[in-house]
Amino acid sequence: MLCRGGGRFQPINVLPGLLLLSGVTLSGQALAQAEPDAAGSSRPVDVRLPEVDVTGQAETGRGPVAGYVARTSTAGTKTDTPVLETPQSLSIITRDQMDQQNVQTLNGAVRYTPGVTPETRGGIATRYDMLKVRGFDADTYWNGMKLIGNGWYGVPQLDPFLMERIEVLRGPVSVLYGQAAAGGLLNQESKRPTLEPLRQIGLQFGNFEHARGTIDLSGPLDADRRFLYRITAIGRTEQGQIETTRNQRLAIAPSFTWRPDDDTTLTLLGLYQHDPRNTSYGAVPPVGTVLSNPYGRLNYRFYDGDPNFEKFDRTQASLGYEFDRRLGADWSVRATGRWFHIDQDYKSVYSSFLQPDDRTLSRGTAYSTDQLNTYTLDNQLQGRFVTGPLSHTVLAGFDYQHLNSAYRTGFGAAPTLDLFAPTYYQPIVAPDRYRVRIDGNQYGLYAQDQIRLGKFVLTLGGRQDWFDTLTRNLTFETRAKQSDSAFTGRVGLTYVFDSGIAPYVSYSESFTPQNGTDINGKPFDPERGHQYEIGIKYQPRSFDALFTLALFELTRQNLLTTDLTNPNFQSQSGEARSRGVELESRVSLTERLNVVASYTYLDTTYTKDSSGLQGKYLAAVPQHQASGWAYYTFGEGPLSGLSAGGGGRYTGSTYSADNSFKVRNFFLVDATIRYDLGRQIPKLQGAQLYVNAQNLLDKHYVASCYYGTWCAYGYGRQVFAGLTYRW
Repeated sequence: MLCRGGGRFQPINVLPGLLLLSGVTLSGQALAQAEPDAAGSSRPVDVRLPEVDVTGQAETGRGPVAGYVARTSTAGTKTDTPVLETPQSLSIITRDQMDQQNVQTLNGAVRYTPGVTPETRGGIATRYDMLKVRGFDADTYWNGMKLIGNGWYGVPQLDPFLMERIEVLRGPVSVLYGQAAAGGLLNQESKRPTLEPLRQIGLQFGNFEHARGTIDLSGPLDADRRFLYRITAIGRTEQGQIETTRNQRLAIAPSFTWRPDDDTTLTLLGLYQHDPRNTSYGAVPPVGTVLSNPYGRLNYRFYDGDPNFEKFDRTQASLGYEFDRRLGADWSVRATGRWFHIDQDYKSVYSSFLQPDDRTLSRGTAYSTDQLNTYTLDNQLQGRFVTGPLSHTVLAGFDYQHLNSAYRTGFGAAPTLDLFAPTYYQPIVAPDRYRVRIDGNQYGLYAQDQIRLGKFVLTLGGRQDWFDTLTRNLTFETRAKQSDSAFTGRVGLTYVFDSGIAPYVSYSESFTPQNGTDINGKPFDPERGHQYEIGIKYQPRSFDALFTLALFELTRQNLLTTDLTNPNFQSQSGEARSRGVELESRVSLTERLNVVASYTYLDTTYTKDSSGLQGKYLAAVPQHQASGWAYYTFGEGPLSGLSAGGGGRYTGSTYSADNSFKVRNFFLVDATIRYDLGRQIPKLQGAQLYVNAQNLLDKHYVASCYYGTWCAYGYGRQVFAGLTYRW
């Protein structure tokens, strides 16, 4: 456990290896002089130390954290960098927070995170991680490498129980990651093998026939702790919130670490995840949900599909490696790679539009089988050196992404459905399907320098990417090939006061390739994003906390919109802008009390558009969001062993796609209680019982209306009761 508070050392000449033996973590400038390896040990370097805080065991940018306050991350710089010195808005959801809030999905993990609008498809589309960051799309990453989909229905999704932490980096990130959505990234870091034995099992039950079992086993395989293992697994089955649907999942993630010497680490990571069923991908119309309907309000469990046609069966498999080798005192090389596979069968009947009688729903069908293989590589060289008064942490890297995808997709018609007297199991003919193959590549070279001068930290980065895509329609015997290149950069300046206050300013860029051509046959240029951000981060010296404030302006350019000279074509004259303010507090006052709170203000508009959207707000993005959660463990007295937590989430009103109506705001309450059985019964040491409720008051609400005729109900009340046992 981390020591809360702790003492302080004044600058003296010491050998940091002594600090390693005493378990001291170096913060601020000193942290950059001690490079942790993947297993959590640090390499001693003979330097003159500034003031440092005593925080117990060393924390790495990918490792576990006690409480809610992570001090170090790799997401913003690809080096182990203090969050205080990262010149961009960053939030880290720790394993402790996920466990105490009983997180079931990636969307659930970021409910209390500023700048994030989770569950934009409500409680319906659980098969995909659909959310917004700063009003725009954001990409999902796993262990620092992008989870690549095929642009169709083949999209990766991982279970959060397999993760140690989830990092949300807001704003453009292409300087380190290549092609990326302007909103930012959500990086999911795996649970990795541990130096100390870890053994935990869990059982959980809940409403909607929810049942879940989990296993987490880890530790050394030999006395010298050169060989480490971890096996994490989860099995889950439950009814979907939508009538007649069901969620099912089985996932196992084995990993193995080899440490042949103190300078070398190799970790192998595997994954098998099978989702034989996963609710629906449907919607509800605005009339009868947001807008009044003469026949009444539509039930929040309404199903617009057909159980005789609905199918979703996805299998995901992956093999990856992480290699780290120190080269002398100041240099190291890292190499990571991953193969990821998806095999998926998808059939759905979906809402099209509501007819003028206000109760007859027109519907269509979608049918797709998807197979894809992706390969990602990232190789890095990192070094530290001094030039005069400047201290440098440099990073140079080459990464590669490859997509090979094949799918058979078709769309057709389906019988209509009465909203208030639905008839299911109707005869539905599967549509004709066409076959498509996609092969894509991205090559990137990047460099970064984190320059320190006194208390100033200047972060400079640049990257050049080359990318190409070949799309072949095997049914119609057509092919389209596109290739392009893009340069992106970032600059950030931070000043770290001795008090732990760190104001910063930064500029960052992103790009996203776009398929298609304009009226003259010219391939579309990549979408571009750029962001200006200023903020303040504060990490007190006297207790474990992190407070952040960020102000930003984020713009997306080259968006596709209707060509004014020929409406049958598109041009790249569109632009959208997001401005806002984000505040976040993460506090672990003691080992007993953890608190997280946030507030977000967003102003998102289309600033240029030829299709009628100019000047309008982006759909499904609230202007105001706020949340707060606290979790307390009683240490003494009759309540010893009892823990309780609770929180609230406010989401302001949002607009429909054409801004013709608004979706009402909503406020949701969550709560949990946990009891350590070992406090009263020594033989049950390590056993804990808990009850968790999400949307405790069972608020029925519309999460958003993301297209003109499509809306989504949010999650109703979910109640879980479980038992975990650790030994």
